[in-house]
Amino acid sequence: MAKAVSFAHAHGLLTAVKGGGHSISGQSTCDGGMMIDVGQMKDIQIDKAARIARAQGGVLLADFDSKSQAVGLVTPLGTAADTGIAGLTLGGGQGRTQRKFGLSCDNVRSYELVTAAGKVLHVSAHENPDLFWALRGGGGNFGIVTNFEYQLHPLDHPVLAGNRLYPYDQARNVLDAFFELGSKAPDELSMSGGITVIHPNGPVPPGKYAAIEVIYSGNPADGEKLIAPLAKLGKPLVDSVAAKPYVLAQLGATGAAPPAMPAGLGFYVKSGFLNSVPGSLVTEIIHACDNAPEWFQGIGIGSLGGAIARVKPDATAYWNRVAQWDLLLFGVWADHTQDQRNAQTLRDLWKTFEPFTKGYYVNTEPSESDQRLRATYGDNYPRLAQLKDKYDKDNLFRLNANIQPRGKA
Repeated sequence: MAKAVSFAHAHGLLTAVKGGGHSISGQSTCDGGMMIDVGQMKDIQIDKAARIARAQGGVLLADFDSKSQAVGLVTPLGTAADTGIAGLTLGGGQGRTQRKFGLSCDNVRSYELVTAAGKVLHVSAHENPDLFWALRGGGGNFGIVTNFEYQLHPLDHPVLAGNRLYPYDQARNVLDAFFELGSKAPDELSMSGGITVIHPNGPVPPGKYAAIEVIYSGNPADGEKLIAPLAKLGKPLVDSVAAKPYVLAQLGATGAAPPAMPAGLGFYVKSGFLNSVPGSLVTEIIHACDNAPEWFQGIGIGSLGGAIARVKPDATAYWNRVAQWDLLLFGVWADHTQDQRNAQTLRDLWKTFEPFTKGYYVNTEPSESDQRLRATYGDNYPRLAQLKDKYDKDNLFRLNANIQPRGKA
């Protein structure tokens, strides 16, 4: 790995780093450059007594969850089974137990990092602490992480998890109920909701639907009581909410997560954090979905807060600790001749939602706007730029939510 990085640096090559390859921001590969693929590095070691996992940079979420759950342990890692742990964790790392246990990056004890200079460093709170701060949310800006050490937490019982789908004409009531319940939820309850588009061969006829996903990591019976207010919405068209193993909640199909999409599709995302939910937001969501193109997939909102918000914004590179929700809209299409047009359509649609947001989750989209990137890192940005100067002054690692070295800014 160090030799590959040194080669790319010495030859000034555009360099992409591919871990799991999920990469909805589209930056794990590149044209006219060099891709460094760590996807074959898949070793996972679990120390049950110490509640520690050591995992290489190519590990996928499903494999990690399977190994850790085999001994009744868990750490928050993503919401899609085919996600790689590396890019996910470096950008902060959202997960279904994040309100209880924090972000993925909050649970990292140490990293093994290959820097732009080809040096292999051990990074922890005691070794290279400046990098330890930066890697917890600063993305892939500082090198390639080949090994992660995570803190694990007990979770050896079924969780209450699944989706409920409602008719689209109930969208306003569904979203209002979702925000109402989510704003009062205990840390054990994580929720996501929004408008989703179902295509042929789905569980219901093709079309738009209002959706709510829940996962409660405490006693499932307590979770049933917590979500009881959703009964006022009437009987859902689809209801997969039930007690089940955590790995099923993560894997999709019979759980909470959507199944992985086929490879090769055009895909574009815009996202942003919400510190509050003004009444007009629901109106704008419904209006956007009423007028969206046929390839539009929907608008989703995930709950944040809880343990995430109890970490000080300057304690890690991940700044946006006060955000309560993460808003995301996306589209998927098969005709790649429409890539640029469709991406621009979503950018234009996002202009309606941008004023509601402050910063964004860097794992979801490229850093097309320096202003947005600075908003996401807030007061941490100058320190990150200083560290970028120290560890990657030539900006070798720039296919990410890129923090510019001060000499190049």
